[in-house]
Amino acid sequence: MGQSVSLKQNAESLRRRRKSSGGNVILESVFTLLPTFALIFALTDFGLMIFRWTTMQNAVREATRYAVTFQTQSGFGQDASIENIVQQNALGFVTRTDNPQTIFVKYYSTSNLNTAIASGGNVPGNIVEVSVQGLSLKWLAPLSGSFNGVLYASNPLTLN
Repeated sequence: MGQSVSLKQNAESLRRRRKSSGGNVILESVFTLLPTFALIFALTDFGLMIFRWTTMQNAVREATRYAVTFQTQSGFGQDASIENIVQQNALGFVTRTDNPQTIFVKYYSTSNLNTAIASGGNVPGNIVEVSVQGLSLKWLAPLSGSFNGVLYASNPLTLN
C-alpha cells in the first residue's frame, strides 16, 4: 500500500514537472536551430561563391583560348567576339552588355607589359588579357544588421 502511494506521488510530481518545463523545450530548440541554420546558410553561401568564382575563371579561360586563335564571330569585332565567349561560358552571371561593364579585354606588346595597346592589339606575338572585374554577388542569406561590423554581410560581395 505504501509503495502505491509513492508511485502516485512520483507520477503527480512528474506530471507537474512536465507541465512547467514546456517553455524550456522551445527555448532550447531555438538556441539549437538558429546556429544550425546559420551554419547551413553560411556553407551554402560560400559554396555558391566558390561556384561563381570557378565559373568566371572557366569563362575567362575559354575566352582567352578563343582570343589566341584570332577568330571573330559574324557581325562582331575581335573584342566583342571574345566578350561573347565569356558570356556563353558564364552561365548568365555576366553579359557583354552589363552596365557597368564587367568583361574586359586588353592587349599588351611583349616589349611593354605595363601599358595596354589602345586598338588593333590582337595580332600574333602580343599578349591578350581577358578579365571579369567588379562582379557583384549578393548573399543568399545576409546576416542581421544588428551585428553592424564584421558579421554584417548585407552588402554584396565584389569579385575582381
